[in-house]
Amino acid sequence: MNNTDFNNFINQNYSELSNWLNTLNPYEFALIGTIAAFLIAPTLNANQQNSIGNFLEEIGQILLTISAQTINVSQAANGNTTSYGMNDTFNNKN
Repeated sequence: MNNTDFNNFINQNYSELSNWLNTLNPYEFALIGTIAAFLIAPTLNANQQNSIGNFLEEIGQILLTISAQTINVSQAANGNTTSYGMNDTFNNKN
């Protein structure tokens, strides 16, 4: 992939895709993922399927990590530092 291809890839408006996906009900959402997997899988051998699958999972985990930390920092900035772990008064009473 040359620099032009890479720049074209990263400069896509992925928020439009996200907005569209957010309009789907859970069954439609799962169906789109299933269809995408069935369209992609036959064009790849087992090693390529494994590689692409792991890569997509990595992207998902990184997005979840960024989202969780964004929420954490946002809540801390708003003064919400409540912990529901060992310092939770309900858990300490039981």
